[in-house]
Amino acid sequence: MRCIKLLLVITILFQIYGCSDPAVVVDHSKNGRWVKTLPLQLQQQHQLEFTGVLRARTEVPLAFQVSGRLQQRLIEPGQLVSKGQLLLQLDPKDLTEAVRVAQAGVDAAKASVNTMQAELTRTKALIKKGFISEQALEQVQLKYNEASANRDRSQAQLEQARHALTYAKVHAPDDGIITQISSEPGQVVTAGQPMASLATVQQAEVEIQLPENLTPPVSGTVLIDGKSVQLELRSFAGSADPQSLSRQARYRLLDAPTTVALGRVVQVHFQEDQSQIAQVPVGALDERGVQPQIWQVTDGKVQASPIEILVLEGEMASIRTSLANGSHVVVLGAHLLQPDMAVQELPQ
Repeated sequence: MRCIKLLLVITILFQIYGCSDPAVVVDHSKNGRWVKTLPLQLQQQHQLEFTGVLRARTEVPLAFQVSGRLQQRLIEPGQLVSKGQLLLQLDPKDLTEAVRVAQAGVDAAKASVNTMQAELTRTKALIKKGFISEQALEQVQLKYNEASANRDRSQAQLEQARHALTYAKVHAPDDGIITQISSEPGQVVTAGQPMASLATVQQAEVEIQLPENLTPPVSGTVLIDGKSVQLELRSFAGSADPQSLSRQARYRLLDAPTTVALGRVVQVHFQEDQSQIAQVPVGALDERGVQPQIWQVTDGKVQASPIEILVLEGEMASIRTSLANGSHVVVLGAHLLQPDMAVQELPQ
């Protein structure tokens, strides 16, 4: 009985094996995984282009050093101003009154000092005649000293009130352009509250947002009013913005025009080292390791090669690679590969 069952099992297995199509059985260990490849084409000419904004290197917030009601605003956004030009003015009524009160205090303090000076002279004369004691002189001397101190304090308050009156006007600290205004006549403002911003035109720069994995080029060009202006890298952020995943870079303008329209959007061009730049489909990128990589097929096996991603544009990526021109790289399914894996290239 047991032999009959064993023969039955063998017969069923034989039938299953016989009905199977051997063509669908792929021995990956022998033939390798099928992959799509393309020959790497190193570019002879590669130019990076980004959108930038013309900015001033320094923007000075304009504010009053005293509080009050804004009486005049003599500027508008985008207006060019000269150094020393009057820009803003507070209502001087309260400040003028403060000067008058302080002046009255000084006059009263001086009169008190004169009175005590006369009293001190009279007391000294009476002491010489023996009519009063030395203790009386000490009391008068003390009052005189207090009057003198009060006079000095009142004088300082007067100077402070006079300075405050001069602080009721804001003048341009330098030649520049008004970039922002946040005040209107009649508005009550506090000391230090920004009323406007002044950008110095002589130190214009271009602000650009670069991909986080792109090393900022040290130089480039920008077209301003039909003139190509050279750029020089001044600074760049040490880390990327967590939301935009980009790093801000600032480039100074070399031989810039006399007047630059700050806030204007411009196109910036960078020439990259052409010898190791190529464009590949994004499917060729493998970011499983600590550094992006692509896979090269050599003698039926794949090896990873580290790269630097320069720009992602739709379905293509500009990369910097150490591979030679014409190297066959896997462009689809790169995330499934392992070092020394056997592969077969699909016909191109």
